[in-house]
Amino acid sequence: MWGILLFAAMTLADVEKLLEQGRNLSANPLQRLEQRLKENPDDAAVRIQLLAWYTENASTAGEATAKAARVDHILWFLKYEPKNPVLAHSSGVGKLNCETKPTSRDEEHACELQERQRK
Repeated sequence: MWGILLFAAMTLADVEKLLEQGRNLSANPLQRLEQRLKENPDDAAVRIQLLAWYTENASTAGEATAKAARVDHILWFLKYEPKNPVLAHSSGVGKLNCETKPTSRDEEHACELQERQRK
């Protein structure tokens, strides 16, 4: 329920601030955010920060790990908060490149949802 209330109040400015915070995370805050998400999977703000970190730090996290994390967060937004501004952000952080063949069922599902949203 709180995730829904948070989303209702979330603006593009909020998303941009969370993306900036996520891009600049170091190891300890990253681990704390991952733990917070385990405790509250509906925390959209934490998901946005993690999405930014995995987008910006794919080589640090490992390409496969970063891609799987991004797919997981984008899929969550597509399913539960499809109108969240992060999905349409100009940086593209909330979009998947679905031109190439998806490498997992989650990625395939996220690409399908993303395509439905465009129509």
